[in-house]
Amino acid sequence: MRLESVSAVPSGREKTTWHTIPNLLTAARIVMIAPFAWLCLRGYDMSALGVFLIAGVTDTVDGTLARRFNQQSKFGRLADPLADKLLTTVAYLVLCLRAGLSAIPVWVTIAVIARDVLILTGSLVVYAWTRSTAFKPDVFGKANTFIEIGVIVVFLVSSRLVYLGHLMTGIYILLLASLIVSTSDYLVQGLRMIRARI
Repeated sequence: MRLESVSAVPSGREKTTWHTIPNLLTAARIVMIAPFAWLCLRGYDMSALGVFLIAGVTDTVDGTLARRFNQQSKFGRLADPLADKLLTTVAYLVLCLRAGLSAIPVWVTIAVIARDVLILTGSLVVYAWTRSTAFKPDVFGKANTFIEIGVIVVFLVSSRLVYLGHLMTGIYILLLASLIVSTSDYLVQGLRMIRARI
């Protein structure tokens, strides 16, 4: 699951229709959030993992189909990263809040959500100053996305492979470092964009 949006179509024009196969796959990924959350809250971790992985497959397939068959659209460009972020955010929330079961620490969930809020707020500030949306996800942002998803996967698997539970503290620290580095990188990008317009 990625944060970057689908690239522009070769003709330079996006389709205005939303009912394409890639967009239907994106919509399906959004629909999967509810059963995924329910399974997590009930402690059916392996079933939840299955839904999460299927959602990940739809994320890969929708982008591939959109590019292969020239079905990129404005709806997809906005909905695809939104679906990814909704799924990831809900995953951290429900895995943090479930009672009577192993849970992701509250501070981890707060850190993940705080990063998204800071980046969104910063993007709005930069847009207000520059009218530019030219933020580019680089290696730090992509690595952070990979680590966030990895934490969810390893956590869910740890319900079956107990020894993984002993690794979670180190994995959480790695995630925190990634959150700090990737957020700082976006901050630097934003400051450069503002300075270029002053």
